[in-house]
Amino acid sequence: MPETDRVPIPTLLRLACYYRALVEQEQRGARRLSSSEIAQLCGISATQVRKDFSFFGLGGKPGVGYDPAQLRGQIARVLKLDRPHQIVIVGAGRLGQALAAYGGFGAYNLQVSGVFDSDPAKIGKRIGGGLTIQDVKKLTPKTCPGKRCIGALTVPADQAQRAADTLFSVGIYRILNFTPAPIEAPAGAIVRTAAFTPEFAVLAFFDKETHYEHD
Repeated sequence: MPETDRVPIPTLLRLACYYRALVEQEQRGARRLSSSEIAQLCGISATQVRKDFSFFGLGGKPGVGYDPAQLRGQIARVLKLDRPHQIVIVGAGRLGQALAAYGGFGAYNLQVSGVFDSDPAKIGKRIGGGLTIQDVKKLTPKTCPGKRCIGALTVPADQAQRAADTLFSVGIYRILNFTPAPIEAPAGAIVRTAAFTPEFAVLAFFDKETHYEHD
């Protein structure tokens, strides 16, 4: 198996798609899936699926296909989802609260361990998922001990860098940024941006009846 720390992000995104598809198919009772079926579920070519599986040594049987549970477990080990990861949310607005209440993290071995905010009107409020909004000042290295902690930024854009710096200061170096603000990160930190408005802007371009070519 290759060094997973050096796997390109697009490859990791495809693996995450395979994982999601396998979770869903397991829940539906599927016992066998072909590479073509997995490809269709992810909108990826079957050739690419087989190439990815071969690259990581993910095995199936020719003419028989893949056992969803077994393959999911193999992909989990590659993505390091075979161990628990904690999520710390900074920003307890509507998006932050919705994220905290999301029920699908369990299948990925993820768990929201804390929600933090600086607004006195929100601090102490009980929200979905059985969590209580905490003062961001109480965010310390002890909040999420060890290295298996992921931060989520759901604050206003003008507060994003400050919130990110707070996460970095307590040793959380993996962040999913839900704001459109660019984040300056220290060496070794990983910041992924999941801002919605640019995607809506792209879709707005297709408001005419003309069919545009796109990738």
